[in-house]
Amino acid sequence: MHQLKISFLWTMILVLLIFSLLSAYAESKPDFKKYAAGPERKKVFINFVRPLIDKASISIKEDRKFILTLHNDKKHQQKLSNSEIKKLSDLAKYYRVKEELSVATQLDELKEKANVFPTSLILAQAILESAWGTSRFAVEGNNFFGQHCFSKGCGISARGDKKVQVAKFPSVFESVKSYYKNLNTGNSYKKLRRLRAEEIEKIKTMDSIELTAGLSHYSELKNGDYERRLNQVIKYNKLQQYDN
Repeated sequence: MHQLKISFLWTMILVLLIFSLLSAYAESKPDFKKYAAGPERKKVFINFVRPLIDKASISIKEDRKFILTLHNDKKHQQKLSNSEIKKLSDLAKYYRVKEELSVATQLDELKEKANVFPTSLILAQAILESAWGTSRFAVEGNNFFGQHCFSKGCGISARGDKKVQVAKFPSVFESVKSYYKNLNTGNSYKKLRRLRAEEIEKIKTMDSIELTAGLSHYSELKNGDYERRLNQVIKYNKLQQYDN
């Protein structure tokens, strides 16, 4: 019994230590300007951002697993438990699905919204929007995706237009989570989510090059310029090697 207590104590200490290290990691953003532009900065940037993408993807994958299970149960006329109804309600709120819809329709919408994106696509946007982590908004506001906010004093004012506010985050990880929610719920990205669903239906995976066609509304660049730039970043930096 004494040995069991000691073993449990050490296990708890180890868990707390790992949690502490993960929390510290989420905040320990490198000064990317210290690294030479090119292979050196690229390596540091990708090694920093990739684990944050993986971490943010975990809860989305859990949501999707729950949704697919319920979707399958509904096909077989299984009645939802009270805890499942509560969980479904929470997910509907988070992913902006109307709760007055039928359960079947809610699940159909959630199935399209609750999913991850290829790591290469997220890295490419982070690279472009943050200039490899060196932009003012990335340095001062942990904003790696150029996300705006819309209430007075909510973020950092753009130098060219004081009315434009770029969101400020407590950590880069929070920026990644906000970016994911934006793409998974925003009306501007319906085409992106449809392309993702079609890719999964056809080839059971996702091609980031194909998905960039759904990001035309992300940037003020017109005539496909933003998509072309993303594709160039993905191909030149061989980012698809990081996709599962």
